Amino acid sequence: MPASPAVFLTAAQWDRASLTALDRRLRRRGVRTGVDPERVQTDDLLPEPVLQDLGACDALVAVWSEAAAGDPFVEAHLETAASFGKRAIRYTPNGDAQFETLLCDLYGDAPVPAPREPAGVAVDPGRWRITDHDAALELDLVLGPDGRATGTGTARDRTGRVSGSWRYDAPEEELALDLRITIGLRPTPLALLLCPTGRDGDRIHAADAHGLAAPHTYTVVPVSENGADPR
Repeated sequence: MPASPAVFLTAAQWDRASLTALDRRLRRRGVRTGVDPERVQTDDLLPEPVLQDLGACDALVAVWSEAAAGDPFVEAHLETAASFGKRAIRYTPNGDAQFETLLCDLYGDAPVPAPREPAGVAVDPGRWRITDHDAALELDLVLGPDGRATGTGTARDRTGRVSGSWRYDAPEEELALDLRITIGLRPTPLALLLCPTGRDGDRIHAADAHGLAAPHTYTVVPVSENGADPR
């Protein structure tokens, strides 16, 4: 395994809370993770981003339970990972000792890092500009105190209305955005889970929580009422 293992996580729908907890614990210890957030198949094929992440991972970790043994998506993830020659680990959450054993398995001969220190940043209600440096995407969002998000988004050379929801998990330092961008007649879903990695003045640097094949980086900048960067 490399110094920062890339792990695809899967679980039955019934075990999604366990998967989320494991995902966060692994990322705090330097493991890069990928997941299948939508759990959909078309003509018995997993979505292309999921296939790419399964191809890019070092190992697949399945949160194992009776529900997982019969879950069609867990089976699809396991079968696809096997077709790519990836190692599969069946993990039953059972305390800290078992988690540390999993970490040692994933890191192999490399040292297991200590839990990462918090970046010490927060995202509050207000107007923010979120720019993706790896794709032509910019969001100008008003994050309401009621959890609603509205604004505009530019994808490549087209701009549309944005609506949806947001939340900031302060202990985990994660900004979750569940948005829809309406360009033309059809809204396009956009789900982002961003982890702040540092601050430069008011500018927050962030990274994808997920995404093994094509990880993205972002800046999150507060915007004044007249649309200017307050700096």
